[in-house]
Amino acid sequence: MKKGLTQICLGSKSSVQQGLELCRDLGYSGFEIILTEAGDLTLDSTQYDFERIGNMAEDYNIEITSIAGGGSLCDNDPEVIQKSCRQIVKMLEAAEALGIDTVLTTGGWPGPGIQYDVACNRIEEALVDLRDHAELHRVNIGLENVWNRLFVSPVETRNMLDRIQSDYIGSYFDTGNVVLFGSPEHWLRILGSRIKKIHFKDFKMDHNTRQYAWTQLMQGDVNWPEVMNAIREIGYDGYVITEVCGDRETFAETSRVMDRILELGK
Repeated sequence: MKKGLTQICLGSKSSVQQGLELCRDLGYSGFEIILTEAGDLTLDSTQYDFERIGNMAEDYNIEITSIAGGGSLCDNDPEVIQKSCRQIVKMLEAAEALGIDTVLTTGGWPGPGIQYDVACNRIEEALVDLRDHAELHRVNIGLENVWNRLFVSPVETRNMLDRIQSDYIGSYFDTGNVVLFGSPEHWLRILGSRIKKIHFKDFKMDHNTRQYAWTQLMQGDVNWPEVMNAIREIGYDGYVITEVCGDRETFAETSRVMDRILELGK
């Protein structure tokens, strides 16, 4: 396994070059880029833009690990869903050009009045519609488990992914996002080979004082020895990408901690 950093932590106004420089300086092997309205990668990006990003990554000797995007696949407005699907298709095109195996979508956050089952069905239907695009480009679409009050069970997530019936539609698993209501090691084992990429985060819970906060890795309630055991059991050997946000020193410390985590269970 290799460690990466996501541009999500740098913000939508950051540049790919800034992220590549950080990765080179702080010991990360890979960098996850984002599709934004006005950054290095947008809906209007062309093959020239893909090549420029790829050449830049080669210059820094850093791999582009994946592409993350926003949007909503469960909105009440069909045009919002259509635009979000176009964004995912663009990410798939860019990923193929850059030799990337996975793009990330959260599915979006259902607004007021959108019932749980309706939102889940819309996301599933959108992923079915996107299945042919993913298979054409041979790039995975990874649905990330986020705090959008949807797919809060690994069994529910697994069953939905299986209904889509595509090796290219899977899970982008985030370790920290399930701590409040589950165990990441359970999710890992249940989702198994459906996991296409992994975000590393940690989360601290103190129910007595009702204090809850994101933390540095290994300072929260993620059972990292068990997480690493589960990752090795399911045969995952791709990138693990930190989404611990902060300043440069935070990213530097995270890089050091990730080295310790990746030694667990060997």
